[in-house]
Amino acid sequence: MSPTAPDQPEIAAASPDHYGAALWMATGGRSRHAHRGRVTALLAAEKQGKISFDGLMTATRGNRVVSSIWCLSQPGKIGTVWGPGILSEEPDSTADLLIQRAIQFGKQRECHLLQSLVGQENRAAGNLLAASGFRSITLLSHLEALTEDTHAEPPSSHLTFRRCEDFRSEAFRTLVAQTYENSLDCPELDSMREVEDVLDGYHATSGRSTYNWYTLENDGEMMGVVITAHHAEPQQLELIYFGLKPRYRQLGLGSEMIRFVLQLAQFLGCRSTITGVDQRNTPAMALYRRFGFQPVDVKELFLLPLRLLSVAVA
Repeated sequence: MSPTAPDQPEIAAASPDHYGAALWMATGGRSRHAHRGRVTALLAAEKQGKISFDGLMTATRGNRVVSSIWCLSQPGKIGTVWGPGILSEEPDSTADLLIQRAIQFGKQRECHLLQSLVGQENRAAGNLLAASGFRSITLLSHLEALTEDTHAEPPSSHLTFRRCEDFRSEAFRTLVAQTYENSLDCPELDSMREVEDVLDGYHATSGRSTYNWYTLENDGEMMGVVITAHHAEPQQLELIYFGLKPRYRQLGLGSEMIRFVLQLAQFLGCRSTITGVDQRNTPAMALYRRFGFQPVDVKELFLLPLRLLSVAVA
């Protein structure tokens, strides 16, 4: 517990008695009903050992939580920050103290980068993060295409989508790194992460399975990559990443890759396909619209590098 002046709240790791209140405040959402379900799911996941609340921190006055933040250390040496959430009558300085504790936690867990996705309904959290050194990068659109509403043709028979057998192989790592060259999706991420760390993050998002990871090939030449995750419980296919080597761009291959993904979603019996895209990436936004993807949410991306690297990856 941090020593505090008489007029300051107590800053500490959240006690189990405060988990619910702390999560509610840190992960505040638009819908009280949906938000309650999210908090309940997080509490259940922690009891099952699927997530950790080690980075969940609170500011309390007496037994009342007045502000909270959650720094979740994730595979790929990245930390995701939720919040800070703060009561309206509490001074911003309280949230500032929590943000500094979250940064300290990220460093202790050897994260190379902290990120926060802030909803448009929670601009106060974004302002507080920015005041503590986080940089607002862009708006990310979260898109969804309902399987019953999409009728994409299969990809060209001249193309081969080959399942990735070893995502740690030199060939696959090199391929992915090449697809990041001159990327229009969050180019500010260049030099912040190593490709191995990025792939570790993708692997975790995919439930530690590469069964739905593919390389795009033609005549034995690897041209690009498609990385998806099948989430069976919500019946969704998540398009985590797809990209092409620079010399294969603007040849219509992006459309072929989206056709493949939508066909895969149909084959797996998914209700929908979801993805996220940097709103500044106008070619990708236009491509998704053409295949029936619709925006379902928008988040502002904030980043704080904790270590600078000399490599360029997304």
